Amino acid sequence: MEATWAIIIGSLIILGIGSAISVYVGRKQSGSENWLVGGRSLPVYVVAGSQFATGMGGGVLVAHIGIGYSAGWSAITYNLLYSIGIILLVLLAGWLKKQKFSTLPDIFKKLYGNNKKMLTTVTLLAVVVPFGWLCTQLVAFANLFTEITGISFTLLIIIFGIISLCFVLPGGLTSVAWTDFIFGCLMLAVSIVSAIYMLNMSGGWSNIVSNVPQEMIAFPEGMGAIGASTILLWTFAIFPGALTNQMSYQRIYAAKNIKVAKQGFIIAAIVGVVSGAWASFMGIAILSQQPGLANSELAAGWFLTQIPTWFLAIYASFIIATIMSTVSSAVQSVVVNISKDIYQSYVNPEVSERKLLYISRLLSISVVIIAVMLAIYYPRALGWLQATYAYSAAGLLVPIFLGFLLRNKFSLTAKGALGGILFGIIGAASAQIMDTVVPYAVYGIGSSLIGFIVAHFLFRGGQEVGEEQKEVFAE
Repeated sequence: MEATWAIIIGSLIILGIGSAISVYVGRKQSGSENWLVGGRSLPVYVVAGSQFATGMGGGVLVAHIGIGYSAGWSAITYNLLYSIGIILLVLLAGWLKKQKFSTLPDIFKKLYGNNKKMLTTVTLLAVVVPFGWLCTQLVAFANLFTEITGISFTLLIIIFGIISLCFVLPGGLTSVAWTDFIFGCLMLAVSIVSAIYMLNMSGGWSNIVSNVPQEMIAFPEGMGAIGASTILLWTFAIFPGALTNQMSYQRIYAAKNIKVAKQGFIIAAIVGVVSGAWASFMGIAILSQQPGLANSELAAGWFLTQIPTWFLAIYASFIIATIMSTVSSAVQSVVVNISKDIYQSYVNPEVSERKLLYISRLLSISVVIIAVMLAIYYPRALGWLQATYAYSAAGLLVPIFLGFLLRNKFSLTAKGALGGILFGIIGAASAQIMDTVVPYAVYGIGSSLIGFIVAHFLFRGGQEVGEEQKEVFAE
């Protein structure tokens, strides 16, 4: 009971601080531009902190420590692959900032013209990823804390969903990004403290080394302890997702300038690799003390049972900050697509800034209610939501990057983009049905490339270039 109250009090303090910052920032910087893209004025440390905190998610606390437990320094490899994907977005940063985009569909409108079928499809693919993240993070939070506190699964999801609105409603992306930055700082601080605590708890590094297989802790050899085949699968799975996640694009749009966007993403990538080193160390240290766990992902849970109450409260706050950063970012990302790409584009093109802001807040509440209901009633069926990450990457990667590379050299068409998108989805679905060893997103991306080329060849003369495209070709 003492531990439960300590966790509740610690969590309320950190969430209260985050909510207060969100309200303060929201009042100071109001307006739809701040809601959608952070006022396009975020400084480098906020861009870096928000990108790091959003991308980190709850996975590093459970899955990545589990990787360290079972395969040594391999968690560094996982995070390194993700960080490389993030750095590749820097190549687009200059062009993205100059266009003053707000969402992923804006990219397609600029490259391929204002085609409703194409933009609707892209909007759906852009929405499902953050919505999937939102639902799975709610379930992950409830599963973890119901074991620690004894509070019911359903009540935890409802409470966390309500609290997440305190981070989104005041200022949209502006308040989300600033609270992400604060939480990112907390994550780094607690990571350092927990690593030191674990080192002492394990009896020092020399004692850890003597109690674990040497192939796991040798460096850099230990980065490959998971096996070459798994690393290859990671590469296929991680890169596409990192390169097509709208939440990352939004941080570029929101940066103060191009230089800030690039520097922020490079810093976030570096810190991401460091967090992989932390997860690996924690897993290795736990293995040295408690080998033979039935499931490597139980390693993080075992650690929580070994620490004193005061530190459990701090670490629980760390977990909440990590998950909340992803949840609030996901809610805002979903809402910006619905409010701008659907409501403003199709329902009410002449909507006022004040009305759009009101609609965005109303949609935020609606999105959280739907996500909470789905997480409560279908917690075991949320795996299919994770698959949306693969389908989104399969449909969007080729049209975004190949379109960017060919924008000044080739007559791009909306039908060509649609061909790439639809072939990508079909290819991914076919590979998933066949249960291929290689991630089905890879087959989808390959199919998307074929569809993109074939469709542009077939329809290259059958569609007038849009005004947006003419501007691109003139640049």
